[in-house]
Amino acid sequence: MKKILLICVPFFLFAFYSKYTSNLNGIIKDLKCDRVLHKKAFDICYSCFKKEPNAVAYTITKKMVKAKSYIRNLTFHPDYFLPRKCRSYSNDYKHYGYDRGHNAENATFDYNRAIQKETFLMSNISPQAKWLNRKYWAKLEKFTRYLAVRYGKIEVITGSCGSKGYLKNHVNIPAYWFKIVSIPNTRMSPIIFLAPNINKGMKTAPIRKYQSSLKKLEKICDF
Repeated sequence: MKKILLICVPFFLFAFYSKYTSNLNGIIKDLKCDRVLHKKAFDICYSCFKKEPNAVAYTITKKMVKAKSYIRNLTFHPDYFLPRKCRSYSNDYKHYGYDRGHNAENATFDYNRAIQKETFLMSNISPQAKWLNRKYWAKLEKFTRYLAVRYGKIEVITGSCGSKGYLKNHVNIPAYWFKIVSIPNTRMSPIIFLAPNINKGMKTAPIRKYQSSLKKLEKICDF
């Protein structure tokens, strides 16, 4: 019988640095990525084990927010820049009760059709509780766009951490979602939000309810 030699090639871990968020690169400098995916307007720190992003970094400007938007009739697709064993698929989410939550949000990038399509790649998606996604998180995303209009430009890192179990295909269900906002050319500290991935109370929760601190984010997410 011939012996079969199995060669296992390990994933290299990359520290996450994004050209879009230079002011935030030192905030979560210990965040490790199996893959760093450079898209047209955002960078993805991707976990092959969880089959979802650890975090996604991008910039929002006043010009982007004010630009004419395109019709949002897009569908989710796998990211073929990832190895097959790292990919998640839209069907993985069926029958579990979780939305396909955007990290780099569609509404911010709907001024450009090609970029908007990239927000629907599954490499930009994580399981998000229905009312967190559609109510609280939607308000939070609107708030970040307001800040971009007010100050001209902001830097954002959105991500998730922890685990509440798994969907089909071993897609991790995050325990928390977070968003870090930096306003360049000001003395303001980064604004941090950390919300549990739940439905209860999310329909009416004010934005400030889940405003957090870097210390708490580091503790809960183990950065």
